[in-house]
Formats: sequence, structure tokens, C-alpha cells
Amino acid sequence: MNARRLVLGVCLIATTTTWVESQKRTVPPPQDHFSAEDETLPNPVPLPNDVLALLEKEKRVQDALQNENPPGNKVPASWFSATEVHLSSQAQPDLVVRAEPPLSGADLEIRAGRSNGYRDIEMVAMTSREIHTVLYRFDGQRYVVYREKTEPIR
Repeated sequence: MNARRLVLGVCLIATTTTWVESQKRTVPPPQDHFSAEDETLPNPVPLPNDVLALLEKEKRVQDALQNENPPGNKVPASWFSATEVHLSSQAQPDLVVRAEPPLSGADLEIRAGRSNGYRDIEMVAMTSREIHTVLYRFDGQRYVVYREKTEPIR
């Protein structure tokens, strides 16, 4: 009789443990790769107005403004999407802003390597003829180009 209770108890514990484990919510790993081909960003956040104002000053954005001629000649917020990431610590969120059509085109990867406490960032842009890769590292004040390479597609 005691052996039967022992076997029943072990089966009950194993079943309960399996059920409890299956009920735990799994937290997805943070996104560290952003592709120009992906249609949406996970966990999108509104683009702050001051960030949009900075983006409006970029030459590529100014060129697109002239070509696209949006209403009021203002950069539409729809030209960008944003999501929060953590480049240095979990306490301070950072923002990844991805260009949408008519500006899209490059992939971005947040690398595991760190420089001055911040994760390295790599951007890759491709054409039909070549691949252009830029690795950015944090210099203590801002991200700067650490290595840049353009090579033909073979």
C-alpha cells in the first residue's frame, strides 16, 4: 500500500510540475535585428516630436520632401516607425527609429559587443551590385563609425 501511495504521489508531483511549467509566461528575447523587409516593428511607440524635428534636418529626408511633396511640405510621421530598445542598461530605454517608404532601405543589428558600456550597432545596406556595412561604437559621448566596408555581391 505504501509503494502504491509513493508511486501515486510521484506521478501527481510530476504532473503538477509539468502543468505549472506550461503555465509560466515566456518572455520573448529583446529584439536586436531590424530589417527593411519587416513590415512592422514589435511594440511600436509614437515618434517624439523632437526626434521627428531632428530627422527633418537630414539631407535624405529633405530630398524625399522635395520629391514626394507631402501636404504642408512637412515630414509625415508615417515615414518613420519606432520601438524601444536597451543599449546600455535595462533602466534607460533607447529608441530605434526605422525609416519607412519612401525612405526605407537598410537593416540594423544591435550587437552583443559593447564599447564604453553601450552595445555596438551594425547597419547593412544592399544594392543589386554591392553590400555596404557600417559598424558604430559608442565613444563615451556618442556613436561613431568604427569600421566601414563596401564589397561587391558575388
